[in-house]
Amino acid sequence: MRALAERPGGAEDWIVHTLCTLYADHGRPRDGLTHLDALKARSGGKEEWDFFRMRLPLMADCRLLNEAIEQARARPEGDTCSAAWALSDVLAEAGHTEETAAVLERHPTINRSLRAERLIDLGRIEDAVRVLQQPRTKPITPAWDGAHATEPPF
Repeated sequence: MRALAERPGGAEDWIVHTLCTLYADHGRPRDGLTHLDALKARSGGKEEWDFFRMRLPLMADCRLLNEAIEQARARPEGDTCSAAWALSDVLAEAGHTEETAAVLERHPTINRSLRAERLIDLGRIEDAVRVLQQPRTKPITPAWDGAHATEPPF
């Protein structure tokens, strides 16, 4: 997998994710971080969110949980629902369920099912039910009825 990831054009997110997962599964999270560092260096020190997100579990496996959280929050995407989702996964894996619920609370209209799951993990079943029963703030897009649009946008 490493040979595939290091080939020209091989640094696609799914390939690198698989490689990092394999490193973690084999107890080698530092090797995964080293690979991500090399990719970052080749990109002039810039790292897309998708690649940075792969760092979080590797850092947690290296007992760098606080640094992972700090770095994630310092990124431009750090206050987005995507970052909250990624952070909650890392925190939950590290056993910090209370912090996980707090991270997801910052985005109350999104990640509802994940928030409810974390609340259940904390034994807060009634809170989880309330979260799931909250009305949606925007309407759900109806399923396609087979008719083609005749007005822009098509």
